[in-house]
Amino acid sequence: MNYYNYFTEIEEHFLRRRGKGLLVSPMDWSLIATWRDTGVPLHVALRGIDVAMDTYFSSKRRKSEKVRTLFYCHDSVMAEYARHLESHLGENPAEGPTQPEAAGGPSKEQVKKFLEERIAEIKALQAKQSASGAAEEEIARVVGRLEEIARDVEQDRQPDLESLERDLGILDESLVTTLRALLPEDHALRWQEEARKELKVYRKRLPKETYARILENFMRRKIHQHFGLGELSLFQL
Repeated sequence: MNYYNYFTEIEEHFLRRRGKGLLVSPMDWSLIATWRDTGVPLHVALRGIDVAMDTYFSSKRRKSEKVRTLFYCHDSVMAEYARHLESHLGENPAEGPTQPEAAGGPSKEQVKKFLEERIAEIKALQAKQSASGAAEEEIARVVGRLEEIARDVEQDRQPDLESLERDLGILDESLVTTLRALLPEDHALRWQEEARKELKVYRKRLPKETYARILENFMRRKIHQHFGLGELSLFQL
């Protein structure tokens, strides 16, 4: 898996192929996060977008059907991912197709800077957030674990990016769960309603599990933004 610029590479590629627009929507970013969580490699996602857009531009319905969202490419991306998995059945994971992409991942210095920035953000949150009891303890635990990870990265000649990503994912899940409990109730309800409205047209086309994951990723991103925190994921580098 390529950990370098996963989100921005997909966003920029989609916008180039679509030929208009400056940014994708927050819901599109939640879809990208779902592809990431599913394990879709960057090059496979880009190929799926190309397939979808090639089909669109060659279609007679092009004038009447506008591509307004990355969801237009979802079926093609997942179809390409299924072909990707099938083509690599039986391979040794240690020698599999993800290895060359990992070589293009972030450097040790980039990882160190990323961790330092996330630690600083969470400490700033600690200073201004009126958390108490279990919430305060959990936030402090996340900071302590991140500092421990940063020390390990400092000592390693080349950090194991996959193991590091798994550790960060666990910490991010714990942090988001804690912060969700600190949200004003109306915020969570408003975000959920916003997400359901945006996904309404796609709900019948998406598997229930994928729909639920996109909703959850949308909520997670809103929580990160509300508390001024970057996601604990190397994909955000």
